[in-house]
Amino acid sequence: MNAQAILDDLHRRGVSFSVNGDTLRTRGPVGAVTQADLAALRKVKAEAMVIIREEEADRIEERGAIIEFCAFKSRREAERLARDEQHPGTAA
Repeated sequence: MNAQAILDDLHRRGVSFSVNGDTLRTRGPVGAVTQADLAALRKVKAEAMVIIREEEADRIEERGAIIEFCAFKSRREAERLARDEQHPGTAA
């Protein structure tokens, strides 16, 4: 299985992902991620992290556009607010 297929399968089971530096974190229902899933993720970790970062950037850009339009914010401010929503408690 490639990284996208593994991520898609885990997403369907309610698992979400985050990347912090070189760390890939999973979050989901108890038992949703098996030891076999973790072993498969380790094999494609670098590729999975690229995909997750790209997906996050796309979500921030999309949310930024919504905030810009609906809240009459500059694009820069809107994307900052969108990043803050994705990562509460972190300063940009």
